[in-house]
Amino acid sequence: MNQALSTLIFSLLWGSACLVFGQAAPPEKAPSVFSKYVKVSGGLNAYAGFYTASGIAARNQPAPIGLSGQVTITLPQGISIPITAVVGNQGASYSVRQPFNQFGISPTYKWATVHAGYRNVTFSPFTLAGHTFLGGGVELNPGKLRLGAIYGRFNNAISGTLADANVLPSYGRTGYAVKLGYGKPGNYIDLTMLRAKDDSSSIASLPQSATQTVKPAENLVVGVTSRLLIVKYFIVELDAALSAYTRDLRAGEVAAEGSNPVVRLFGRFYTPRLSTQLTQAVQASIGYRDTWGGLKLQYKRIDPNFQTMGAYYFQSDIQSYAIAPSVNLLENKLRLSGSYGVQFDNLANSRNVRTGRSIGSLLVSYNPATKFGFDLQLSNYGISQQAGLRPVIDTLRLAQNNLSATANLRYTLQKEDVVQSFNLTTTYQQLSDLNQRTAAQTENKNLNANLSYFYQQTTTGWGFTGMLTYTQTNLPVAATLGLPDSTGIPKAGDGIVRFYGPTVGANQAFFDKKLNTAFNASYLINKQLGVTGRVLTASLTGNYQLAKRQTLNASLYYLNTDTGITAQKFNELRGNLGYGISF
Repeated sequence: MNQALSTLIFSLLWGSACLVFGQAAPPEKAPSVFSKYVKVSGGLNAYAGFYTASGIAARNQPAPIGLSGQVTITLPQGISIPITAVVGNQGASYSVRQPFNQFGISPTYKWATVHAGYRNVTFSPFTLAGHTFLGGGVELNPGKLRLGAIYGRFNNAISGTLADANVLPSYGRTGYAVKLGYGKPGNYIDLTMLRAKDDSSSIASLPQSATQTVKPAENLVVGVTSRLLIVKYFIVELDAALSAYTRDLRAGEVAAEGSNPVVRLFGRFYTPRLSTQLTQAVQASIGYRDTWGGLKLQYKRIDPNFQTMGAYYFQSDIQSYAIAPSVNLLENKLRLSGSYGVQFDNLANSRNVRTGRSIGSLLVSYNPATKFGFDLQLSNYGISQQAGLRPVIDTLRLAQNNLSATANLRYTLQKEDVVQSFNLTTTYQQLSDLNQRTAAQTENKNLNANLSYFYQQTTTGWGFTGMLTYTQTNLPVAATLGLPDSTGIPKAGDGIVRFYGPTVGANQAFFDKKLNTAFNASYLINKQLGVTGRVLTASLTGNYQLAKRQTLNASLYYLNTDTGITAQKFNELRGNLGYGISF
């Protein structure tokens, strides 16, 4: 054990001892300024146990034992520094977790917020959208004004080497973003701009390879974001952006189109080059909502290769339309909602094929009383392909339909000190392949049903749960060929896999609920290709409250697995006794 770890463990033990033996001592003086603004919390846990297994190689120490501790130092403005230490016969570790390694604060006072350190800030979905930077910034919202600005380092400079292909080089990147808007949350309009640029001299120039084609880049994005509430019932949402992305700063300069108003307005912030691409993204919706229900229309288009250095990932080259109606009936006891949309790609007609998708969903929720309710959810997802630059080969044509339906029925009985609940959930899924040449490899069906019962006495702490589970999967025809039976010899089958069995549990509290015990067990059967497998699990746990901040816990776990194949039978038994104290 190294010195740092020893010091931390000693500190944790000393703090715990001071807490235990000093709980009853009254304070002799008022809290210091340090204790008023700096809070220290944490805990210490010790455990010892046993483990045994047969039929497989041991997956744990036969007698695990260890000590762990954690201390969290909380500073003003929500700054948190968690420190942990673990030592035992399975190894030791000492760490200060990531929030300390990437330190950042965002204190707020009235309508002003200041950012410093490592921060994630979002101005709009298509400009600055949560990218981590190291630097500073400010957001000001006096009255209806909405102002924001940030500046910092977006990427570290990493020099890769040809000798180590796992190290991907990257240029050092800095950037800034500004926001100017007017309105209140839920009813505003913002104009945003982001500019970021790589430092071409931040890393040594390396020969390019097939896997490493890093080039210094530059990006300017301008956008508008708005959420407008019109005559109380209409909501208009708009996010749009225009991105000028230069993929290689070493490319030659070109003359920009003077007739483009965006170029005329923002041209002074950017230098167009031969590697510059101008793309745009927009998503908009208009919705109407009243007490009876609502209706929403949505549109999205993101050009191929649209990028912003203020976000990590964008799904580009898509265009979609959607409609989402909803209605409330029977004094809001019956609610119906749904949506239908279509989406397709290959907007520039540059791909070999064009892929189209259609998505539909329906949700029915009926709650005539607090003790009874029923939900039905349907969804249908379809995908198909059309010819793009080249005709689609029939054997490779993608044309599938995925249907999913879920029904949930619940019934609750609640008395003064007893709560009972019944729940039945059924789910059906079916993947249909409309291409007969590939259907044998893809088509499948799945059915799942769960019937559960819950009983709890609030005064005595006695409770019981029971559940029956049944799952049936019809595998693709091709997937059933070559699977082994109980003798280990591959053979063909009907492709039906069944998984079913009961699960039971019970809990009881003792000694004025200071001792809480629980027992859980399940016996699940799996049948496939004439092979029957069984899995038995059981656990017994107990937790005793020794004092206000001290607990004693014990647990016992048993696992018995029989897959139906002799070489795959095994069982495990493990137990654990632990003590914990918090401060």
